[in-house]
Amino acid sequence: MKVSVWMSAYNHEKYISQCIDAVLMQKTDFDFDIIIGEDCSKDRTREIVIEYKNKFPDKIKLFLPEKNIGMMEMDAATWNMCTGEYIALLNGDDYWTDENKLQTQSDFLDNNKDTVMCFHKAKVVNEITGDSFETVFLEDGNELPDELPIESLLNGYNPVMTPTVMIKNILSIPDNYTELPYGDMPLYLLLTEKGKIKYIDKLMSVYRIHPSGQWQGETVYNNLLKDLKFYEKMNDKMNYKYDKQIKKIFAQRYFDLIISDINQMNTEEAKINFEKLKFNNTDYSQISEEEINNLHQILFKDRDTSSYKSFLSREVKWKIN
Repeated sequence: MKVSVWMSAYNHEKYISQCIDAVLMQKTDFDFDIIIGEDCSKDRTREIVIEYKNKFPDKIKLFLPEKNIGMMEMDAATWNMCTGEYIALLNGDDYWTDENKLQTQSDFLDNNKDTVMCFHKAKVVNEITGDSFETVFLEDGNELPDELPIESLLNGYNPVMTPTVMIKNILSIPDNYTELPYGDMPLYLLLTEKGKIKYIDKLMSVYRIHPSGQWQGETVYNNLLKDLKFYEKMNDKMNYKYDKQIKKIFAQRYFDLIISDINQMNTEEAKINFEKLKFNNTDYSQISEEEINNLHQILFKDRDTSSYKSFLSREVKWKIN
């Protein structure tokens, strides 16, 4: 098998048919299969994927647990079902727009032996706001503008849209994988240890943002906590090789947690997070000395928060300096 399309679906009744149809329309000179893990949706998602399986029994493989097991357990359960030389990533609420996507990326990996992953431009559709935009690949100061260095994966946000990714099937799921809050970034980070990640400047996918999405369906506070957990475990997995840059992420996350804690009048938790912020904010490389002093005045000098209204109303910052 040349390519396995690795999919997961949960409560995607509204989207799953378009997603699967976009895979089935692919024109290739090789065989590919579709691996779908359906996690006991509360809607008709399971019924729909079974209908597709019955229509295309040789093309589609299903994993259907008897109870909901969660995204990370689902990934771990279906990973070894992917027997292709390459694996194309896709979630049940996204879809592909180019019938030659699989062929294009497979050919690219065939022709670039030093490359272990390629991704491409996507259209992002925000169903919450009604806005849409196309992703742009920009690496400031990067001498190789089509290559994504590991440092760009450690800037506090994910620059890669999942439905744009194809990887070489050379990894094993890490032992602590199911303990992580999300599964795409650890794969990207681990792949950088095996070879290069390169970009194809061609629009071939749509990535959806909607209220029930894994990230959008969670509170910002909990997403900050999940991010801390993720980078803590990945820092250990990578033997603290990028500890300095990851500590900047930690500093920013703790800073934003403290702002939220103060606004929610959770002073004791804010003080705990303040100590963690100071530990990670080496040489004020992420959070300025003035910002640290403002927090200290509020938390330990009992200053009136009304004097810091603008300071305490800033938006959460994901990308680090």
